[in-house]
Amino acid sequence: MTTTTPGRHAAAQGRAPLPSAGLPTGAGTIGWLGPLLAVLLVGVAVVLGQDAWVRLNGGSTTWLGTAASGLDGLAPAPWMAAVGVVLVLVGLWLVLKAFGRRTRDALALRGSSGAHLTTGDVARLVTGAANQVDGVLDAKTSASRRSATLSITTTGTPGTESQAQQAAERALSALASPPRVRVRATTTGDPS
Repeated sequence: MTTTTPGRHAAAQGRAPLPSAGLPTGAGTIGWLGPLLAVLLVGVAVVLGQDAWVRLNGGSTTWLGTAASGLDGLAPAPWMAAVGVVLVLVGLWLVLKAFGRRTRDALALRGSSGAHLTTGDVARLVTGAANQVDGVLDAKTSASRRSATLSITTTGTPGTESQAQQAAERALSALASPPRVRVRATTTGDPS
């Protein structure tokens, strides 16, 4: 009895194996607004809940009723129109942000597996590779999808900077399109 993997079996029957997964996307530019709107919605729920509780128990003084009676007799004023225009503009801005492009912070690995690294993973990978180089005392990396900036502190041994860059580039060679590595070196200590 022979066994085959699902991908080989599908290929043997003339069907292509499943395609790899796409790169994940972030929350987008409106990601911070969701929690803020959730807190505001909880506040509205508390006010409406207090109003319902008081009315169900036969009371007459509610927070909502007090606020509405404070507005009684208020005449239209120019500042109200200005506030209305600002609120409409904020609402339009939020709608545009909601439909805006979501951020991508993942880089695909070579091959068709669908595996990926986030920019945080790339930064850790570059930092780890640089820390393995003789003469590197400390390494820190910030990374994006296009570039990784490696900041190293060295003993001053000649060639340490280029060795750290080569080690970082080797570590990133498994990526389908590796980011460009820039190295910023500072020297501390005596090279001898």
